[in-house]
Amino acid sequence: MELKASPAALDPARLPGPVWVVAPHPDDEALGCGALLAALSNLGTEVWALLLTDGGFSHPDSREYPRERLAATRLDEWRTGLATLGVPPERTRALGFPDGALAGVPAPAVTQAVQRAFTASPPALVLLPWRRDPHPDHRAAWAPVCAATDAAVLGYSVWLTERGAEPDWPAAAEATALTFATGPYAACKAAAIAAHATQLGAITDDPGGFTLAPEMVARAVAGPELYFRPADPRPA
Repeated sequence: MELKASPAALDPARLPGPVWVVAPHPDDEALGCGALLAALSNLGTEVWALLLTDGGFSHPDSREYPRERLAATRLDEWRTGLATLGVPPERTRALGFPDGALAGVPAPAVTQAVQRAFTASPPALVLLPWRRDPHPDHRAAWAPVCAATDAAVLGYSVWLTERGAEPDWPAAAEATALTFATGPYAACKAAAIAAHATQLGAITDDPGGFTLAPEMVARAVAGPELYFRPADPRPA
């Protein structure tokens, strides 16, 4: 599906900080809003990152990368990619909920953990995958994260343009669509995505494991990035 109207351009200079980007999995932030994060960092805006799950379920049949090793590797990849975008390791937090099973974690537990993370620097803006971005963990993140803060929220797209059905997209009254051209930040975004080697074919002993398609990566780098400003972020 394509947007029926041309979205307005998002101006990073007008976004309040501190900004927290919430990623259900390592690499979501690089794919969905890597260029915007680089632009915010370039402007001197304080940017933090919060990882919800351990990322350890992408290659369940790998013997070389059992879950504990994969989760630790993906955490390192996440921080390396964020550093490329100007977010240093000391401004990252990881909660370690189970990858692929966030919906099974009681929402109050997620909300409380997010609230504790946010105390490091209370957000003025939260970037979060759109409430119906087509991945169960992305959808499960919206309500408990929004419940953790009164800050403004912008939903970003990771899989919406790749896999989204028409009901997944926001209705006109539900949210305002915005875009951000990757432009001068495309190389930075590409480098941040490239940091996630485990998701780009480096794990070879699990043929059924997840691998980002080169075409999807190319589209993510070329942009534009897509965001939604919800009319009311609080309802699930």
